[in-house]
Amino acid sequence: MSETAGAAALPVRWAVADGLLEVTIDHPPVNALSHAVRVGLMHAAELLDSTASLQAMILRSTGPVFIGGADIREFGGPRLEPLLTAVCDRLEQCQKPVVAALQGAALGGGLEVALAAHVRVAAPGVEVAFPEVLLGLLPGAGGTQRAPRLCGAARALALMLTGTRLGATAAQEAGLLDVLHDDPVSHARVVALQLIESGAPLPRARDGGALCDRDAQRTAIATAAAQLPDEDAYRLAREQIIRCVRAAVEQPYAAGAAVEAEAFHTCLGSPQREQLVNEFFAQRAARKAVARTAADR
Repeated sequence: MSETAGAAALPVRWAVADGLLEVTIDHPPVNALSHAVRVGLMHAAELLDSTASLQAMILRSTGPVFIGGADIREFGGPRLEPLLTAVCDRLEQCQKPVVAALQGAALGGGLEVALAAHVRVAAPGVEVAFPEVLLGLLPGAGGTQRAPRLCGAARALALMLTGTRLGATAAQEAGLLDVLHDDPVSHARVVALQLIESGAPLPRARDGGALCDRDAQRTAIATAAAQLPDEDAYRLAREQIIRCVRAAVEQPYAAGAAVEAEAFHTCLGSPQREQLVNEFFAQRAARKAVARTAADR
């Protein structure tokens, strides 16, 4: 396996073997989706499609977490392109198979990246979650559109409205993960070769059929809306999540994605989001202070 020159120093590196482009996110401690990571993923997608000798991409990471979501060090700063929405769209649009190999938790934007891959192979201990609501936000890189198309409105809402984690078996049963394997990277290579040999159209989450029963989806959305508490710090984000899932049911993917983008900006500029993020950083600082005190004893 030959590694691209100089790539080892970057948070996203790639190597080539037997026509497979193996892309590794190595951005400790949780492989957060920093600007450099997003740039690296976008470049890898372009490389895959523009290089005739490359047949497929294996998307993997190092450490105990596949991708832990947004990089909190970028909170409050300018949103640098490429935004995660563009990265996920580009991965999904690749004309050659993109297989995600999840060795650890896929959280928030990390789950959105995984859903943008054509196939998801995960270790049995993997967990997935959309915790954005806990910061007054919503999955803003296609998550509100891809997830319902794979698992239906009820399951998608249960994840997005609470931020709770779903284990690998349950996620596979829901349709969010495709294959469970003890060695997800090795098996991802097998899956990629199978996709190449089959010549079949690549499966894309945006084409998922879990919303076919529109009446059932509308009932699930109405039930979730009726159960929202009147007084809730997360109320705005939850309302916008329901709005986005409703758009996924009622509109084509592109139109639903436009609703998601608008809803994300509504949440991003809200005082509720600002308060929740401030509380998050305060709690994080308090945990670090306790850890330092314990270490000094």
